[in-house]
Amino acid sequence: MITAIFNGSPRKEGNTAALVQQLAADLTARGAEVEIVPLFQLNILGCNNCGRCQKERLPRHCSIDDDMLDLYPKYLAADAFVIASPIYMWQMTPCTLAFLNRLHCLAQTSDFSYNEQKGRKMAALLTMGDEAECADNAVNGLRSFCEFYGMEYLG
Repeated sequence: MITAIFNGSPRKEGNTAALVQQLAADLTARGAEVEIVPLFQLNILGCNNCGRCQKERLPRHCSIDDDMLDLYPKYLAADAFVIASPIYMWQMTPCTLAFLNRLHCLAQTSDFSYNEQKGRKMAALLTMGDEAECADNAVNGLRSFCEFYGMEYLG
């Protein structure tokens, strides 16, 4: 089993990074192949709603030429993936949100004539120093994301 962990924390040695390392070690001990992908230092722009991906399947999935183009193969090769992010102001970091935003091109949502999201498994690893309710917005967003695309949210 291949698991990709997309880490959106700006801190290379912070709490999120420590939990990502522990999760990766646990998954590896159980026989999974794990790849940790740090998102924060990459140039990932948010979707600009050009609509090209909804009109035709693009060779590299998206018309925006940035670092996200190199992440689609890693994402698609994974049997399961983890979104890791600290919670800042009731939400995941901007690079994490941009990453999720850009996965929209993997499904033609007008009629779902293709949907590379369906059946994928997603887990969340979220850190914060506040009350649990502060993460509710992010968690509910991930659940809705999975429900919309026909994915399995693992918690």
